[in-house]
Amino acid sequence: MFKDVIGHEDIKQRLITSLRTGRISHAQLFAGETGYGSLALALAFAQYVFCTGDKKEDACGECPSCRKIQKYIHPDLHFVFPVVRKTKSPVSDEYINEWRRLLTRTNYFGLEEWYTEMGVEDNAQAAIYTEESANILRKLNLKSFESDYKILVMWLPEKMNPECSNKLLKIIEEPFDKTLFLMVSEHPEQIINTIQSRLQRIHIPPLHQEQIQRQLIAEKGIAAQKAEEYAHVASGNWYKALRLLDETEEQIYNQEKFISLMRLCWERKMLPVNEWVNEICSLGRERQKNFLAHASRMIRENFVRNFGLEQLNYMTEREKNFSQRFAPYVHEGNVIPLSNEFERAYSDISRNGNAKIIFTDLCIKVMQNIRPN
Repeated sequence: MFKDVIGHEDIKQRLITSLRTGRISHAQLFAGETGYGSLALALAFAQYVFCTGDKKEDACGECPSCRKIQKYIHPDLHFVFPVVRKTKSPVSDEYINEWRRLLTRTNYFGLEEWYTEMGVEDNAQAAIYTEESANILRKLNLKSFESDYKILVMWLPEKMNPECSNKLLKIIEEPFDKTLFLMVSEHPEQIINTIQSRLQRIHIPPLHQEQIQRQLIAEKGIAAQKAEEYAHVASGNWYKALRLLDETEEQIYNQEKFISLMRLCWERKMLPVNEWVNEICSLGRERQKNFLAHASRMIRENFVRNFGLEQLNYMTEREKNFSQRFAPYVHEGNVIPLSNEFERAYSDISRNGNAKIIFTDLCIKVMQNIRPN
Protein backbone atom coordinates (compact mmCIF):
# COMPACT_ATOMS: atom_id res chain seq x y z
CA MET A 1 0.00 0.00 0.00
CA PHE A 2 1.09 3.60 -0.54
CA LYS A 3 1.08 4.22 3.22
CA ASP A 4 3.88 1.64 3.58
CA VAL A 5 6.09 3.47 1.08
CA ILE A 6 8.46 5.96 2.69
CA GLY A 7 8.10 9.50 1.29
CA HIS A 8 7.46 10.35 -2.40
CA GLU A 9 4.03 11.85 -1.70
CA ASP A 10 3.99 13.76 -5.00
CA ILE A 11 4.66 10.61 -7.02
CA LYS A 12 1.97 8.70 -5.14
CA GLN A 13 -0.57 11.42 -5.90
CA ARG A 14 0.44 11.48 -9.56
CA LEU A 15 -0.09 7.72 -9.86
CA ILE A 16 -3.46 7.88 -8.13
CA THR A 17 -4.61 10.73 -10.38
CA SER A 18 -3.54 8.89 -13.52
CA LEU A 19 -5.82 5.95 -12.68
CA ARG A 20 -8.74 8.13 -11.61
CA THR A 21 -8.66 10.19 -14.78
CA GLY A 22 -8.10 7.19 -17.04
CA ARG A 23 -4.80 8.63 -18.31
CA ILE A 24 -2.66 5.75 -17.24
CA SER A 25 0.29 4.84 -19.47
CA HIS A 26 0.44 1.16 -20.41
CA ALA A 27 4.24 1.06 -19.97
CA GLN A 28 5.95 2.89 -17.11
CA LEU A 29 9.54 2.98 -15.94
CA PHE A 30 10.20 3.56 -12.24
CA ALA A 31 13.80 4.78 -12.46
CA GLY A 32 15.69 4.79 -9.18
CA GLU A 33 17.45 2.48 -6.77
CA THR A 34 15.27 -0.10 -5.05
CA GLY A 35 16.38 1.40 -1.74
CA TYR A 36 14.81 4.71 -2.75
CA GLY A 37 11.41 3.02 -3.00
CA SER A 38 11.08 2.38 -6.76
CA LEU A 39 9.93 -1.23 -6.39
CA ALA A 40 7.78 -0.39 -3.36
CA LEU A 41 5.98 2.32 -5.37
CA ALA A 42 5.38 0.00 -8.34
CA LEU A 43 3.90 -2.69 -6.09
CA ALA A 44 1.76 -0.17 -4.19
CA PHE A 45 0.43 1.18 -7.49
CA ALA A 46 -0.37 -2.36 -8.66
CA GLN A 47 -2.33 -2.94 -5.46
CA TYR A 48 -4.20 0.35 -5.94
CA VAL A 49 -5.15 -0.68 -9.49
CA PHE A 50 -6.39 -4.11 -8.38
CA CYS A 51 -8.20 -2.92 -5.23
CA THR A 52 -11.97 -3.47 -5.42
CA GLY A 53 -12.78 -1.85 -2.09
CA ASP A 54 -13.32 1.77 -1.11
CA LYS A 55 -10.09 3.25 -2.43
CA LYS A 56 -9.57 6.99 -2.17
CA GLU A 57 -5.99 8.02 -1.44
CA ASP A 58 -4.84 4.40 -1.05
CA ALA A 59 -5.95 0.82 -1.53
CA CYS A 60 -8.35 -0.45 1.13
CA GLY A 61 -6.09 -3.30 2.25
CA GLU A 62 -9.09 -5.47 3.14
CA CYS A 63 -10.77 -6.61 -0.07
CA PRO A 64 -9.93 -10.06 -1.54
CA SER A 65 -7.70 -8.47 -4.20
CA CYS A 66 -5.67 -6.54 -1.61
CA ARG A 67 -5.20 -9.65 0.50
CA LYS A 68 -3.88 -11.56 -2.49
CA ILE A 69 -1.57 -8.71 -3.46
CA GLN A 70 -0.18 -8.61 0.08
CA LYS A 71 0.87 -12.24 -0.41
CA TYR A 72 1.90 -11.54 -4.05
CA ILE A 73 -0.38 -14.31 -5.35
CA HIS A 74 -2.95 -12.28 -7.32
CA PRO A 75 -3.60 -14.21 -10.58
CA ASP A 76 -3.39 -11.06 -12.71
CA LEU A 77 -0.08 -9.91 -11.24
CA HIS A 78 3.01 -11.28 -12.99
CA PHE A 79 6.67 -10.86 -12.10
CA VAL A 80 9.87 -10.88 -14.12
CA PHE A 81 13.28 -10.54 -12.47
CA PRO A 82 16.91 -11.63 -13.01
CA VAL A 83 17.63 -15.30 -12.38
CA VAL A 84 20.60 -17.61 -12.73
CA ARG A 85 20.62 -20.41 -15.24
CA LYS A 86 19.90 -23.76 -13.58
CA THR A 87 17.89 -25.26 -16.48
CA LYS A 88 18.08 -24.99 -20.27
CA SER A 89 15.17 -22.52 -20.27
CA PRO A 90 15.61 -20.26 -17.21
CA VAL A 91 12.56 -18.13 -16.38
CA SER A 92 11.42 -16.17 -13.33
CA ASP A 93 8.76 -18.74 -12.43
CA GLU A 94 11.50 -21.10 -11.28
CA TYR A 95 12.27 -18.73 -8.40
CA ILE A 96 8.80 -17.33 -7.75
CA ASN A 97 8.58 -18.80 -4.22
CA GLU A 98 11.92 -17.23 -3.25
CA TRP A 99 10.80 -13.93 -4.81
CA ARG A 100 7.53 -13.87 -2.87
CA ARG A 101 9.33 -14.76 0.33
CA LEU A 102 11.73 -11.85 -0.09
CA LEU A 103 8.94 -9.39 -0.96
CA THR A 104 6.98 -10.50 2.09
CA ARG A 105 9.93 -9.46 4.25
CA THR A 106 10.69 -6.17 2.52
CA ASN A 107 10.24 -4.19 -0.69
CA TYR A 108 13.60 -2.49 -0.08
CA PHE A 109 16.51 -4.72 -1.04
CA GLY A 110 19.40 -5.02 -3.45
CA LEU A 111 20.68 -7.53 -5.97
CA GLU A 112 23.03 -8.92 -3.34
CA GLU A 113 20.13 -9.87 -1.08
CA TRP A 114 18.27 -11.42 -4.00
CA TYR A 115 21.33 -13.57 -4.79
CA THR A 116 21.34 -14.76 -1.19
CA GLU A 117 17.64 -15.58 -1.35
CA MET A 118 18.15 -17.60 -4.54
CA GLY A 119 21.09 -19.43 -2.97
CA VAL A 120 23.20 -19.06 -6.09
CA GLU A 121 26.80 -20.14 -6.53
CA ASP A 122 29.54 -17.53 -6.17
CA ASN A 123 30.40 -17.18 -9.87
CA ALA A 124 26.83 -17.11 -11.15
CA GLN A 125 25.47 -13.85 -12.56
CA ALA A 126 21.76 -13.26 -12.91
CA ALA A 127 20.06 -12.13 -16.10
CA ILE A 128 16.67 -12.05 -17.80
CA TYR A 129 17.11 -14.60 -20.55
CA THR A 130 15.57 -14.94 -24.01
CA GLU A 131 13.19 -17.67 -22.83
CA GLU A 132 11.50 -15.13 -20.55
CA SER A 133 9.98 -13.25 -23.51
CA ALA A 134 7.97 -16.31 -24.58
CA ASN A 135 6.83 -16.79 -20.98
CA ILE A 136 5.70 -13.15 -20.80
CA LEU A 137 3.78 -13.45 -24.08
CA ARG A 138 2.06 -16.63 -22.90
CA LYS A 139 0.93 -15.02 -19.62
CA LEU A 140 -0.27 -11.75 -21.10
CA ASN A 141 -2.11 -13.52 -23.90
CA LEU A 142 -4.48 -14.99 -21.31
CA LYS A 143 -7.65 -13.18 -20.30
CA SER A 144 -7.53 -11.49 -16.90
CA PHE A 145 -8.93 -13.67 -14.12
CA GLU A 146 -10.29 -11.25 -11.53
CA SER A 147 -9.37 -7.68 -12.43
CA ASP A 148 -9.94 -5.44 -15.42
CA TYR A 149 -6.17 -5.13 -15.72
CA LYS A 150 -3.22 -7.48 -16.07
CA ILE A 151 0.01 -6.11 -14.62
CA LEU A 152 3.58 -7.20 -15.29
CA VAL A 153 6.17 -5.95 -12.79
CA MET A 154 9.71 -6.30 -14.13
CA TRP A 155 12.56 -5.69 -11.69
CA LEU A 156 15.89 -4.63 -13.24
CA PRO A 157 14.98 -4.70 -16.97
CA GLU A 158 18.58 -3.62 -17.68
CA LYS A 159 19.48 -7.26 -16.98
CA MET A 160 17.63 -8.41 -20.11
CA ASN A 161 19.86 -9.90 -22.77
CA PRO A 162 19.54 -8.35 -26.27
CA GLU A 163 17.36 -11.13 -27.68
CA CYS A 164 14.85 -10.84 -24.86
CA SER A 165 14.82 -7.05 -25.17
CA ASN A 166 14.05 -7.17 -28.87
CA LYS A 167 11.23 -9.68 -28.42
CA LEU A 168 9.73 -7.70 -25.54
CA LEU A 169 9.80 -4.54 -27.65
CA LYS A 170 7.06 -5.87 -29.94
CA ILE A 171 4.85 -6.71 -26.94
CA ILE A 172 5.27 -3.17 -25.58
CA GLU A 173 4.60 -1.62 -28.99
CA GLU A 174 1.41 -3.65 -29.49
CA PRO A 175 0.15 -4.26 -25.93
CA PHE A 176 -2.83 -6.38 -25.06
CA ASP A 177 -5.88 -4.49 -23.88
CA LYS A 178 -5.85 -3.41 -20.22
CA THR A 179 -2.25 -4.56 -19.75
CA LEU A 180 0.23 -2.54 -17.69
CA PHE A 181 4.02 -2.87 -17.77
CA LEU A 182 5.66 -1.54 -14.60
CA MET A 183 9.44 -1.67 -15.00
CA VAL A 184 11.71 -0.92 -12.05
CA SER A 185 15.25 -0.01 -13.05
CA GLU A 186 18.33 1.07 -11.09
CA HIS A 187 20.32 1.78 -14.28
CA PRO A 188 17.79 2.82 -16.95
CA GLU A 189 20.56 4.02 -19.26
CA GLN A 190 21.47 0.35 -19.80
CA ILE A 191 18.05 -0.48 -21.27
CA ILE A 192 18.05 -0.47 -25.07
CA ASN A 193 16.95 2.87 -26.51
CA THR A 194 14.02 1.46 -28.46
CA ILE A 195 12.41 0.24 -25.24
CA GLN A 196 13.31 3.38 -23.28
CA SER A 197 11.56 5.56 -25.84
CA ARG A 198 8.29 3.66 -25.34
CA LEU A 199 8.18 3.92 -21.56
CA GLN A 200 6.76 6.74 -19.48
CA ARG A 201 9.62 7.49 -17.12
CA ILE A 202 8.98 8.22 -13.46
CA HIS A 203 12.14 9.41 -11.75
CA ILE A 204 12.40 8.16 -8.16
CA PRO A 205 14.78 10.50 -6.26
CA PRO A 206 16.66 9.61 -3.06
CA LEU A 207 14.69 9.93 0.15
CA HIS A 208 15.23 13.01 2.29
CA GLN A 209 17.54 12.52 5.25
CA GLU A 210 14.77 13.61 7.63
CA GLN A 211 12.43 10.93 6.23
CA ILE A 212 14.94 8.16 6.85
CA GLN A 213 15.72 9.55 10.29
CA ARG A 214 12.03 9.59 11.28
CA GLN A 215 11.52 6.08 9.93
CA LEU A 216 14.52 4.73 11.86
CA ILE A 217 13.22 6.24 15.10
CA ALA A 218 9.63 5.06 14.55
CA GLU A 219 10.32 1.59 13.15
CA LYS A 220 13.61 0.61 14.80
CA GLY A 221 13.46 2.64 18.02
CA ILE A 222 16.88 4.21 17.49
CA ALA A 223 18.01 7.26 19.44
CA ALA A 224 17.60 10.51 17.49
CA GLN A 225 21.34 11.31 17.29
CA LYS A 226 22.26 7.84 16.03
CA ALA A 227 19.35 7.87 13.59
CA GLU A 228 20.57 11.18 12.19
CA GLU A 229 24.06 9.73 11.67
CA TYR A 230 22.74 6.61 9.92
CA ALA A 231 20.35 8.67 7.78
CA HIS A 232 23.22 10.88 6.62
CA VAL A 233 25.46 7.96 5.64
CA ALA A 234 22.55 6.19 3.89
CA SER A 235 22.37 9.00 1.29
CA GLY A 236 18.64 8.68 0.73
CA ASN A 237 18.66 4.87 0.51
CA TRP A 238 16.46 3.06 3.06
CA TYR A 239 17.99 -0.32 2.21
CA LYS A 240 21.44 1.06 2.93
CA ALA A 241 20.20 2.52 6.23
CA LEU A 242 18.96 -0.93 7.26
CA ARG A 243 22.33 -2.46 6.39
CA LEU A 244 24.09 0.13 8.54
CA LEU A 245 22.04 -1.00 11.53
CA ASP A 246 23.46 -4.49 11.24
CA GLU A 247 26.84 -4.25 9.54
CA THR A 248 27.29 -7.43 7.54
CA GLU A 249 30.37 -9.59 7.41
CA GLU A 250 30.84 -8.67 3.77
CA GLN A 251 30.84 -4.94 4.53
CA ILE A 252 33.53 -5.47 7.19
CA TYR A 253 35.48 -7.76 4.85
CA ASN A 254 35.41 -5.23 1.99
CA GLN A 255 36.75 -2.48 4.22
CA GLU A 256 39.52 -4.70 5.58
CA LYS A 257 40.54 -5.74 2.06
CA PHE A 258 40.55 -2.09 0.96
CA ILE A 259 42.80 -1.14 3.88
CA SER A 260 45.20 -4.00 3.19
CA LEU A 261 45.30 -3.17 -0.54
CA MET A 262 46.19 0.47 0.11
CA ARG A 263 48.91 -0.46 2.61
CA LEU A 264 50.46 -3.12 0.36
CA CYS A 265 50.42 -0.80 -2.64
CA TRP A 266 52.06 1.96 -0.60
CA GLU A 267 54.78 -0.46 0.55
CA ARG A 268 55.11 -1.91 -2.99
CA LYS A 269 55.42 -5.48 -1.77
CA MET A 270 54.58 -7.63 -4.79
CA LEU A 271 54.57 -11.04 -3.07
CA PRO A 272 51.97 -9.99 -0.46
CA VAL A 273 50.07 -8.18 -3.24
CA ASN A 274 49.98 -11.43 -5.21
CA GLU A 275 48.57 -13.23 -2.16
CA TRP A 276 45.95 -10.49 -1.84
CA VAL A 277 45.02 -10.95 -5.52
CA ASN A 278 44.71 -14.72 -5.08
CA GLU A 279 42.34 -14.26 -2.14
CA ILE A 280 40.13 -11.80 -4.03
CA CYS A 281 40.10 -14.09 -7.06
CA SER A 282 38.78 -16.93 -4.89
CA LEU A 283 35.57 -14.94 -4.36
CA GLY A 284 32.62 -15.06 -6.73
CA ARG A 285 32.18 -12.34 -9.34
CA GLU A 286 29.35 -10.62 -7.51
CA ARG A 287 31.45 -10.30 -4.37
CA GLN A 288 34.37 -9.01 -6.45
CA LYS A 289 32.07 -6.37 -7.94
CA ASN A 290 30.81 -5.44 -4.48
CA PHE A 291 34.39 -4.95 -3.30
CA LEU A 292 35.26 -2.76 -6.30
CA ALA A 293 32.13 -0.66 -5.76
CA HIS A 294 33.11 -0.24 -2.10
CA ALA A 295 36.68 0.73 -3.07
CA SER A 296 35.43 3.33 -5.57
CA ARG A 297 33.25 4.85 -2.88
CA MET A 298 36.15 4.94 -0.42
CA ILE A 299 38.33 6.82 -2.93
CA ARG A 300 35.60 9.43 -3.32
CA GLU A 301 34.92 9.74 0.42
CA ASN A 302 38.58 10.08 1.36
CA PHE A 303 39.13 12.75 -1.26
CA VAL A 304 36.12 14.76 -0.05
CA ARG A 305 37.27 14.45 3.55
CA ASN A 306 40.30 16.61 2.75
CA PHE A 307 37.97 19.59 2.33
CA GLY A 308 36.72 19.29 5.91
CA LEU A 309 33.04 19.27 4.88
CA GLU A 310 31.44 16.66 7.11
CA GLN A 311 28.03 17.14 5.51
CA LEU A 312 29.45 15.83 2.22
CA ASN A 313 31.05 12.75 3.79
CA TYR A 314 29.13 9.47 3.95
CA MET A 315 31.29 7.08 5.96
CA THR A 316 30.65 4.73 8.85
CA GLU A 317 32.70 4.94 12.05
CA ARG A 318 34.84 2.01 10.91
CA GLU A 319 35.60 3.78 7.64
CA LYS A 320 36.27 7.11 9.34
CA ASN A 321 38.88 5.56 11.63
CA PHE A 322 41.04 4.53 8.67
CA SER A 323 40.28 7.72 6.74
CA GLN A 324 41.82 9.95 9.42
CA ARG A 325 45.31 8.95 8.28
CA PHE A 326 44.64 7.77 4.75
CA ALA A 327 42.66 10.72 3.32
CA PRO A 328 45.72 12.96 2.60
CA TYR A 329 47.05 10.33 0.18
CA VAL A 330 44.00 10.78 -2.07
CA HIS A 331 44.32 14.21 -3.64
CA GLU A 332 43.62 16.16 -6.82
CA GLY A 333 46.67 14.60 -8.47
CA ASN A 334 45.51 10.98 -8.27
CA VAL A 335 41.78 10.86 -7.40
CA ILE A 336 40.63 10.69 -11.04
CA PRO A 337 43.17 8.02 -12.15
CA LEU A 338 42.38 5.91 -9.07
CA SER A 339 38.63 6.18 -9.60
CA ASN A 340 39.01 5.30 -13.28
CA GLU A 341 41.05 2.19 -12.49
CA PHE A 342 38.51 0.82 -10.01
CA GLU A 343 35.64 1.57 -12.38
CA ARG A 344 37.46 -0.10 -15.28
CA ALA A 345 38.14 -3.19 -13.14
CA TYR A 346 34.43 -3.30 -12.21
CA SER A 347 33.46 -3.13 -15.88
CA ASP A 348 35.95 -5.86 -16.85
CA ILE A 349 34.78 -8.20 -14.08
CA SER A 350 31.17 -7.62 -15.17
CA ARG A 351 32.19 -8.79 -18.65
CA ASN A 352 33.64 -12.04 -17.25
CA GLY A 353 37.26 -10.99 -17.73
CA ASN A 354 40.10 -12.95 -16.16
CA ALA A 355 40.00 -11.90 -12.49
CA LYS A 356 43.69 -12.66 -11.85
CA ILE A 357 44.82 -10.40 -14.70
CA ILE A 358 42.31 -7.66 -13.83
CA PHE A 359 43.20 -7.44 -10.14
CA THR A 360 46.95 -7.73 -10.72
CA ASP A 361 46.77 -4.88 -13.22
CA LEU A 362 44.61 -2.89 -10.78
CA CYS A 363 47.16 -3.29 -7.98
CA ILE A 364 50.01 -2.13 -10.22
CA LYS A 365 48.04 0.94 -11.28
CA VAL A 366 47.15 1.74 -7.66
CA MET A 367 50.85 1.49 -6.73
CA GLN A 368 51.75 3.95 -9.46
CA ASN A 369 49.13 6.47 -8.36
CA ILE A 370 49.13 6.16 -4.59
CA ARG A 371 52.92 6.46 -4.31
CA PRO A 372 54.49 7.67 -7.55
CA ASN A 373 58.26 7.59 -7.91
